[in-house]
Amino acid sequence: MSKMSRLSSGSGYDDLLSYYKKNNGKPWREWLSFDSIFEKPGKQGVVGLLKSSNLSENGKYVFKISQYINYLIHHESSVMNGLNEISVYCPHFCRSYGTQICNIDPRAKKNKGCPFAEDGKVDNPIKKEVLLCEYVDKSYKFYNYIRALERVHEDVLYSVIKQVLMAISIAQRKKQFTHYDLHSFNVMMRKCSSDAVFLYALDKDNQFAIPTYGHYPVIIDFGFSYIDNMEDGPLWPSMGHTCVGFMSDRFDWVADPKLFLVTVSGEIKEKRNTKKSKILRRIVRNLFGPLTIDWGSGWDDNDDESASDAVIKMLDGVAKGSVLFEDYDHYCMDILQTLVIIPMEKQSYESIHTSYKSMIKEFSKIEKQISSPFYNLYILKGITDAVRYVRAAYADKQTRIDAIRTFRHHVHERVNEVAGFCRLDKVHFEKLLCSMIVFSKCMEGVMYGHIDARMAEKQREYNKLPLQSVEQIYASIEANLPDEYVYCKNTTIFIIDANYKESIEYKIPEAELENVNELHPMARGTYIYDLYRAGID
Repeated sequence: MSKMSRLSSGSGYDDLLSYYKKNNGKPWREWLSFDSIFEKPGKQGVVGLLKSSNLSENGKYVFKISQYINYLIHHESSVMNGLNEISVYCPHFCRSYGTQICNIDPRAKKNKGCPFAEDGKVDNPIKKEVLLCEYVDKSYKFYNYIRALERVHEDVLYSVIKQVLMAISIAQRKKQFTHYDLHSFNVMMRKCSSDAVFLYALDKDNQFAIPTYGHYPVIIDFGFSYIDNMEDGPLWPSMGHTCVGFMSDRFDWVADPKLFLVTVSGEIKEKRNTKKSKILRRIVRNLFGPLTIDWGSGWDDNDDESASDAVIKMLDGVAKGSVLFEDYDHYCMDILQTLVIIPMEKQSYESIHTSYKSMIKEFSKIEKQISSPFYNLYILKGITDAVRYVRAAYADKQTRIDAIRTFRHHVHERVNEVAGFCRLDKVHFEKLLCSMIVFSKCMEGVMYGHIDARMAEKQREYNKLPLQSVEQIYASIEANLPDEYVYCKNTTIFIIDANYKESIEYKIPEAELENVNELHPMARGTYIYDLYRAGID
């Protein structure tokens, strides 16, 4: 019996984390160098590898840069920081190191060479936050496992599904986590011993043992996710996808098991078309039958508009004069909504038109001097950051003058980053600041009402579900598709103990192996866990 190290040490995570902490704050080129771009990008970001300058060949970080002007990296970093807390004992979530501010070449094409700007060689580079996270080397997506009929046994697939459900359960219990986009492309696979068994101790009453058959999942890509670390912070994630069920400002226990099982069961049935695959699909249809969903994508199936659309619709035709806000309205709303603080609250929005007109009037004085929508979005984001920075000081009469002065200074700095000559003397900075603060409150009111009504509809459907927890969903699959693994002297138990927040490597006493094998797979976890606890108490 010993403390369990991460099953795969190939990433050298601890060494890379120490290296990051030692060098973070220095210009990134002093301690990192560009390696490569991944050929197949994510939906929202440019992804590739950076390598450490002073570590071994294995010293590589995955980097991610948003391909848009938004707060994707702020958001993912916040989510992954929270998940790092449970990754100490739960191996199913990709871990992050932190972020680094880098100059980015705005003309670099997505996934076509190095996106980073070399000093003095790129005109008007922009500063972007870059996320650094764990490199899951020599791995495949779960989607590829499903398609690999000859190389991956079907039992591995059902083991992975059960492991993912246990990971979801732990993250929900400990961090109120919802991924919202959990499908087979967002699950990477790692290898371990074929006799490795994961024992998930969720609490004092629920323990489940799942044989890995040599494979375990690592969940990635948290661009739409929610976690309790986000509370009392900015609304970083876009509210432009609430129409399909991505309520990224709040916890939703149904969203992940629903989307994951609906999509994966469909893929397995299509590619494998076996008796077991048909059983799984039938289970999933029975579990989520009361929900109004698309049975291909797992998304909500309705004609509703998104929360962002609700705001944009309310502003239709209100203020002219800004090409940016007319042609790139969703991008603008994704930026401005970050002035809202989670959890959203009911707010009056009677001043939404007045504040919007005032904001557009002042911002257009800057926008009209800069022809590029890209750079105007970059400036709008910088102005929004400046509002967030001075908002509390502006609310206090004693510090209001200083707040306006600081705001003006930050706006000038942002504009000067990308524009050689831009006159701002006609901008009324207090009107711009005040109108953006008021508009953000009105925006919050509209989105709150829209999402609150939609969640009430969803909850009425949730109440009709036959099972009311992830553990019950797992049990329904285990009861109908039990594992056939035979425990032996080579079996190693990896106890993922969410109750004690630790992970332990444990060997079953040989005298107990026969007793374990005689039990139903659903009962083995508690039996083995009791053996383990008896040995240390």
